[in-house]
Amino acid sequence: MTRRRLSLGLLSMLLAACATTALPGPVATPVPPSGIRGTVVLGPTCPTGSSPGAHDPVPCLTPYSAQIVVLGSENEVVARVTSAADGTFRLDLPPGDYLLTPQSGDPLPFAQPLSVLVTAGQYAEVQINYDTGIR
Repeated sequence: MTRRRLSLGLLSMLLAACATTALPGPVATPVPPSGIRGTVVLGPTCPTGSSPGAHDPVPCLTPYSAQIVVLGSENEVVARVTSAADGTFRLDLPPGDYLLTPQSGDPLPFAQPLSVLVTAGQYAEVQINYDTGIR
């Protein structure tokens, strides 16, 4: 019984020593997240003058689920993202310059590439507009 208590005591001291021993080297500072967050819309989705409040100059816009390829500063593919059914997307990326290249239909809907600068600790806010060709 005494040996067992002694063994348990030594084991407890060993575990306590390991738990409080710091590892050598610098302590990493957490990096705040950064990236791109945005919405994708499709429009116009109704002919001019047929939207509710037809005198309103805002065209009919609809959230759109689209595939977007993200290129880095060397034109390399760094990410791919698909916006949700409500058109929203979020992509964590390190700071830097990026080119969002929305994947278009044949030939419509069509969206232009969009340059984005991501700053450390922030999310760049973007809106990608797909043109339906409806007028």
